[in-house]
Amino acid sequence: MRDDRKKWPPVQGDERAPFAGRGVQAQVIKLERQTVISGALKDCLAICGLDAATGGAPIIATGDSYAIRQRRDRIVVVGGRALADGWNDTHHVAVSDMTAAYSVISLSGPYAERIIATGTEFDSSLPSASASRLWHGFGILLYQYERSDSYRIHVRTAHLESLWEMLNRQIIALSGLFDEHAAYDQLDMKEAGAAHECAVAE
Repeated sequence: MRDDRKKWPPVQGDERAPFAGRGVQAQVIKLERQTVISGALKDCLAICGLDAATGGAPIIATGDSYAIRQRRDRIVVVGGRALADGWNDTHHVAVSDMTAAYSVISLSGPYAERIIATGTEFDSSLPSASASRLWHGFGILLYQYERSDSYRIHVRTAHLESLWEMLNRQIIALSGLFDEHAAYDQLDMKEAGAAHECAVAE
C-alpha cells in the first residue's frame, strides 16, 4: 500500500510557535479553566459570581476571570471558581467543564481586524450581544481582550488544526497585499517626485 503520510503536515496540538505577519501575530494560548453554563442569564452569572457577560463588541474583556455571551441562554466562563458538572438545583443552570473542548488563539496587532474581516462581517465599533461567529465556516467565539487591537478566538479543539492553517493562509495573503500596496505607494512617490523635478526645471 502506498504511504501518503508525509504529504500531510504533522499535528501540532497546543504546542506550536506563534505565527506573525505584517501588523498581526497569532498564537495558541492555554487557559486555566473554561466552563459553559446554560440557563437564564442572571442565574448563569450568579453561580459564577460575575456581573456581566461580554458580547462580540465593543465591550472589551479584561482580567483572568470573565464571561462570554455565547447565546441568549448560555455563557462561557474563563477562569473563575471551579463548579461541579451537571444540573445545579440552587441556581437552575446546567454546568459543563469545557476546558479541553475549546482551544484558544490570541490574535493581536493593528491589522488583526483585517484578518478577521477576511472570513466574516465584523466591525469592532458595532455592538454585538453575542460573541458567536462563523469565520470561514468555523464556529468560533470572538471578542476583544485587554485592548482594542487584541482578540481571542475560541474554537472546538477538533477544529484547531484546520482553523490555524486557514489563519496562517489569510495572514500570509494579506501580508503580500500590504507589500504590494507599499511598493505601489513608493512607485507613486517616485513618479510624483520626478514630475515635481521636471516642473521645477521648466
